[in-house]
Amino acid sequence: MADGNADLPLVYLPGWQWRQPPLDDRHINDIRPVLRAPWQTIILGAWDEPTYLLLWTWALARRRRVIFWIESTAVDMPRGRLKEAFKRLLMKHCTACMVPGQRAAEYCRQLGADPQHIFHAPNATDRSYFRSQADRLLPRRAELRQATGLQRLVVLFVGRLVESYKGVETLLTACAALERRNLATTLLIAGEGPDGETYRRLAVELGLEDARFLGTLNHDELCRTYTMADVLVLPSLSETWGFVLNEAMEFGCPLVVSDRVGAGPDLVRGGENGFTFPVGNADALATAIEKIGRDQNLRRRMGEASRRIVEDFSPQHWAAGAMQAIGSACGG
Repeated sequence: MADGNADLPLVYLPGWQWRQPPLDDRHINDIRPVLRAPWQTIILGAWDEPTYLLLWTWALARRRRVIFWIESTAVDMPRGRLKEAFKRLLMKHCTACMVPGQRAAEYCRQLGADPQHIFHAPNATDRSYFRSQADRLLPRRAELRQATGLQRLVVLFVGRLVESYKGVETLLTACAALERRNLATTLLIAGEGPDGETYRRLAVELGLEDARFLGTLNHDELCRTYTMADVLVLPSLSETWGFVLNEAMEFGCPLVVSDRVGAGPDLVRGGENGFTFPVGNADALATAIEKIGRDQNLRRRMGEASRRIVEDFSPQHWAAGAMQAIGSACGG
């Protein structure tokens, strides 16, 4: 099926997928429309999608230029030697790499990519939507919080409830520590997943006074939740980027992230708009939240900084990075 967007033709490849919860789904598509067209450069966005590997093999055989779009980092889930060797093989036979941030760029270098052929295309959300929602809702922040009964420090997590990826147990434990330090908090957990019931039980066992499990939120509900939050926490054990950070920054949220979050070095500037803590260290996480929670002026300054920093992570900035990569691959 073909469609048009700003004179750019789009071709959708029909195909099949099989689910691998809690992992990402896998896909295989009909690549014949690609094989029939006179493409000279192809951008591939994953290491282990069957469709992408078929296209990589075709491009190599036909001597086409290959650009890899890589979000993986060296601090993702542990990988076997065979998989890493396979990635080095793929990297050896590509023309350029596009990466969203510093950690992905470093991983490409570790896999043997030429630093001169690594191009930054910063991950972006629909900034026009989220910023317009923030501008509309932030003046109503006190009203929304009152209507929802939020009088404490509001700590927000948004994501899939999968412990092996998201590390929410660390956040629950940290919030319990904050209550022992006499910092009253409300923990909002937005999302669903296989470990949701485990988290609910742990919240009760830890004696958390106000932990609210919101389930999956639509865009309007999510924007209202960002508006009411005092700090967004992403305690992930493995996170290639973390788009919820981009979204929350539009609403002026300070950020606290683990040192496994791929976007950390790019979006979180220590002491300016948030903090980074060692993964799995609940005491360090509690201390970071406490610094933000006990200082209203710091929260305000960090929120303002978040809104400034995220301006450099727009679709336009991504497109500029992509064009640099394509231009380099094509000899421009």
